[in-house]
Amino acid sequence: MVKVMLVDDEPIEREGISFILHKNRSNFQVVAEAGNGKEAVEGALVWKPDLIFMDIKMPEFDGIEAIRQITARLPETKFIMVSAFDTFDYAREAMKFGIKEYLLKPSKVSDVLQAFDRMVEELESEKQREWDTEQMNRRLERAHSFVERDFIVSLIMDHVHEFEHGEWKELLGLELDDKKGFAAVFSFESDDLHPDREEKSSWYKILKNVLQEEHPDCFTGPLTGFQVPVLVLFKDEGQDDEEKRQEFVRKILHQVQKKLEKSRLYAGAGSVVTNIKQFSDSYKEAIYVLELVHNNPGAAYSVYNERLKKKRKEMIPFEIERELVEAVKKGDTARGLQVFETYFQSIMQAADFQENLVQKAIEDFFIVLSRSLNELGVEPDIQVGLGQLETTMQIKESAKSKLINITEHLGEWRANGMRALLLQAKEYVDSNYHKAVSLEEAAEKIGISSYYLSKLFKERFEITFMDYLKTTRIQKAVELMRDGNMPLKEVALNVGYKDPNYFSTAFKKEMGMSPREYRSKYHK
Repeated sequence: MVKVMLVDDEPIEREGISFILHKNRSNFQVVAEAGNGKEAVEGALVWKPDLIFMDIKMPEFDGIEAIRQITARLPETKFIMVSAFDTFDYAREAMKFGIKEYLLKPSKVSDVLQAFDRMVEELESEKQREWDTEQMNRRLERAHSFVERDFIVSLIMDHVHEFEHGEWKELLGLELDDKKGFAAVFSFESDDLHPDREEKSSWYKILKNVLQEEHPDCFTGPLTGFQVPVLVLFKDEGQDDEEKRQEFVRKILHQVQKKLEKSRLYAGAGSVVTNIKQFSDSYKEAIYVLELVHNNPGAAYSVYNERLKKKRKEMIPFEIERELVEAVKKGDTARGLQVFETYFQSIMQAADFQENLVQKAIEDFFIVLSRSLNELGVEPDIQVGLGQLETTMQIKESAKSKLINITEHLGEWRANGMRALLLQAKEYVDSNYHKAVSLEEAAEKIGISSYYLSKLFKERFEITFMDYLKTTRIQKAVELMRDGNMPLKEVALNVGYKDPNYFSTAFKKEMGMSPREYRSKYHK
């Protein structure tokens, strides 16, 4: 639909053109009219018409001046000049602004329609060219992104690729001469344990746009799980490498975090390498320091250095294994994948990279995990064996897939099955508050250990089991005290307190006054 504006100081002229168009064409809408040059400029800036029928001789200032001011702000707008004067001077002035159509008053119907059709065709052609250009740019951008991701993955995984060094350079415009580089891994954390694909895609776009704006010599890998690997290149300008890495990571985190909602970004950076073939080593270091960040609640990033290199050699796989099991129990896929990267590397180092030993260690881990989940009251179908696998990469991917399935199962259980169990625990309290209720009895009733009932109850309801029991008893006591004149000692017995003094202490702590004071105040 073409937006049309009619400008003429004579209303009858505007009505005439409007009548001709409405009677013969339907692909337009008159969005505004104006009676002088000043009104034309003001109206055009508000309505942003595609096409303006512009009279030349008008009050305030003429049509040529109006065109000059409008085109300065709306260069895509088209004009058809309308005038009672057939003078070359006006036509010459109009041509300066690229105006090709010129109608003489009174205008013939055929002339108006032909001029209108030519302008509409020109508008549609321009829109089509813009659309074609936009689509071409998108295809080129996507193709470049695919090549870039493939390049990063090939470096991380030490893949043998059909492209040689020179071909990568040509495809990506990659210039490695006189440059150093390091791997950085960015990790997202969401308030939602299971963010959907659309949300994760928005994270990735925000991060990639910031990286391109802040550091053009930067190649971004794919978002896998919750992590994005990045290759950062820079010239050797004598600046301390650790300082340069810290500056880069801080800047990216600051810019991205401003644009994120209900999610956070963390980062780890590996050491600087001078040979692109060493990029996978820098990547492993980045994964390691990222794990340290996640283990430190006050940290947002870390960079690999000599001190951490020494600490890495002393790392105990058992501690990482415990972190991994806890992440799985919480149904936290993002955390589980983050810890698994570090855990698998520690297993490979401990097994001296021997495939059979690595596979045995991973299978032992799933035995430990299975036992832990049984204690939790969950019995997922965990197949301990990984089958016949030939490389450590196959072992890793197989274990990762299994881990994701188990973690997602735990997440669903927490959202549904666990919710039902905890509601049963609440109902048990609501029905038995007048008795000697214990955490152990409630746990036995619903079929999980008392330790996990206490832990899960607090996570779900943000109150401990025993505090919920106490609150329920006090609320019931308040109801009894409001409903009648039952003696306070009897009230205490009816809500599960055998000792009236203990009841009085608990009531005052909860309500801010003693039972006697409360009854006196309520029955005034």
